[in-house]
Amino acid sequence: MRSRLALLPLLPLVMVTLGLSPAGRTLDLWTVYQLALHNDPQYQQVLATAKASEEARPQALAALLPQVSLAASLTQVNTDSTRVSSFSIPGNKFAYFTGLSASNTPTRAYTAQLTETLFNWADWQSLHEADLTGAEALATLNASIQSILLTVSQDYFNVLYAEDVLAAQRAAEKAFASQLALAEEQYKVGLQPVTAAEQARASYDQAAAQVIADKLSLTTAKEALEALIGVPVVRLRPLVHQLPLARPAPDNLNHWINQAVAQNPTLIAARLAAEAGHANVSVQRAQAYPSLDLVLSHGRSFTTGTSSQASPTASLSAPAVSGTNTNVLGLDLSWPIYSGGLIASRARQARYEYEADLAQSATTERTTVSGTRTDFLSVISEMAQVRALKQSVRSSRIALRATEAGYKVGTQTMVDVLTARQTLLTAEESYALSRYNYLIAVLTLDQDAGTLTPAVIQSINHFLLH
Repeated sequence: MRSRLALLPLLPLVMVTLGLSPAGRTLDLWTVYQLALHNDPQYQQVLATAKASEEARPQALAALLPQVSLAASLTQVNTDSTRVSSFSIPGNKFAYFTGLSASNTPTRAYTAQLTETLFNWADWQSLHEADLTGAEALATLNASIQSILLTVSQDYFNVLYAEDVLAAQRAAEKAFASQLALAEEQYKVGLQPVTAAEQARASYDQAAAQVIADKLSLTTAKEALEALIGVPVVRLRPLVHQLPLARPAPDNLNHWINQAVAQNPTLIAARLAAEAGHANVSVQRAQAYPSLDLVLSHGRSFTTGTSSQASPTASLSAPAVSGTNTNVLGLDLSWPIYSGGLIASRARQARYEYEADLAQSATTERTTVSGTRTDFLSVISEMAQVRALKQSVRSSRIALRATEAGYKVGTQTMVDVLTARQTLLTAEESYALSRYNYLIAVLTLDQDAGTLTPAVIQSINHFLLH
């Protein structure tokens, strides 16, 4: 599991990005993606969670491996005692004397113990559950990476679209300004009524106000991208003018659905979560099974010191030395016969959680299939819209030129010219949006199928002007 996570081809690219100085220079989609990997806190959270989940397996495996412990102690025991004795003497009298005893004995001891699990079904099931949990975390990480790929692309294209709209609106503002100047001049010489000049002024004022709004939209789009990548966005490379359009390959809806069911990382994570839940049921049930451990231990204690006794007539002092070696070889059988219903309750709880995970997995699969079908059709629809709107721009430009020519000869009014120019502006904005929507639809379909990789971003990066 560790090696699979470490070999993800995405992480080394971040180190390449660290050597760049993107602030103040033109960024492309590939650079923006690498910056997002390094700076996006959501990705960092998922990555840390995946690494934490990796530790579940060695922890579960540790319960099945030998457990070695060493304990040592050093004690000092000082004992003082007094004893009073009596005896009879002639004349029916009694005599008393007091005896004193004392000991000073330091003891050093150590014990080494090895315990090896011979049978514990719960620990084996915990190891299986840990493997599934780690695989689930890896699938979640892959889903997060694909989500970042899509989010980066959306935010990147949002900035480009805002720039396109602002450029088109500025061009329209300039054209409306020229139209206003012409209308006012014609009004002064009596060639046009005042209404024509006022209509031109209204169109110009509306265009000027829209430029202000479009500037705000561009700033907002840039800020959203900056929040994702962590560096200021000054310039982005735009799309090429002739964007290649292609239907999904292969052009078969069932193929994409089958691929999504098999490879979608979010769906895989949901399935693995259900499998881990089933393994947890086995873990909880196995808590009621007996377990058998092999126990080996060796211990040694060594005591040194002195012991003394004293009486009115004599005293005695002698060393107190002793040593003990203890070797143990045994089997430790543990069987929880009754635990107040705790084990059974936990097993039922795990079963209900497993059923919930199964339901969530089924919901995720249905959502994935439905989303794949919709996104497959969206690619085809967006491709057709790009072509249709491109033709609409051409037609609107021709119509505008024809209307302006008619206005010069008196067959068209100022309102006709202003309307034709506004129609062209709307067509240009719609065409620009359709190009980005097409690319997002392609990326979303790849995400559904689990095939949205950095290589896809690199291929789209070739569609940017260099």
